[in-house]
Amino acid sequence: DPDSDRRGDEGVLAELTTVNNELANLQRELAKRNSELARLNEEKNLLLGMAAHDLRSPLGVIMMCSEFLTDVAAASLTEEQQRLLTVIRERSKSMLRMVEDLLDVAAIEAGELRLERKPADLDTIIRQCVEINHALGGRKRIAVEFVSLKTLVTAHVDGGKIEQVLNNLIGNAIKFSHWDTTVRVGLAERDGSVVVYVADEGQGIPAGELSKLFRPFSTGSVRGTAGELSTGLGLAIVRRIVEGHGGTISVQSEVGRGSTFTFTLPRLAT
Repeated sequence: DPDSDRRGDEGVLAELTTVNNELANLQRELAKRNSELARLNEEKNLLLGMAAHDLRSPLGVIMMCSEFLTDVAAASLTEEQQRLLTVIRERSKSMLRMVEDLLDVAAIEAGELRLERKPADLDTIIRQCVEINHALGGRKRIAVEFVSLKTLVTAHVDGGKIEQVLNNLIGNAIKFSHWDTTVRVGLAERDGSVVVYVADEGQGIPAGELSKLFRPFSTGSVRGTAGELSTGLGLAIVRRIVEGHGGTISVQSEVGRGSTFTFTLPRLAT
């Protein structure tokens, strides 16, 4: 029956029109929600940056005053007073590092990661970072060794940011390693890229936690072997810096045997 077929087609068309209108409404609602989320995220980054900025100055003053008292007045203090002063100094130093991490995350999330890139010798940069971290490792009798290529390895990088990456990775390796072990920092070349790795003989990371390591504010079940604190921000900052240079970062780990963090950077053509 032609009339029946026509009514059937009209019914299908009406149904399709209704579905299409509903889909259009949902798309508009989704766009509205996404816009609102973007606005809230921008406000969150602004507030985070403002709060961290306002905290940095007084924390710096507390740290400097405690260091001054330790250097100048320690001899006139009792053993208990010296212990409390040390706690103030170390905790303020730790909190200042957290605030600096918050400022970095706020800047990165706001799209303000600025890299001042120029040709740099990575061998020299890594060697300097290893030397800086010797004292940190020495507190737990952890050796920090550099496996060098003993040749000029040039990359187009922001030297200060790469130092930040290395100090974070080496500091983490020391933090989660047992006493009397070794942290090795190595430099290699592969397929036109520079490869840097930081390997420890520490506790290792459970397989189920590896996928969330580089997310902001993500902390795992592994704790520092000397009770060191963690913000869960360091590796997120490291990843953004490395990726900002056009590189990649990855981790291999086995519980009870240690972890190796590896990042690559494009090598500067010669």
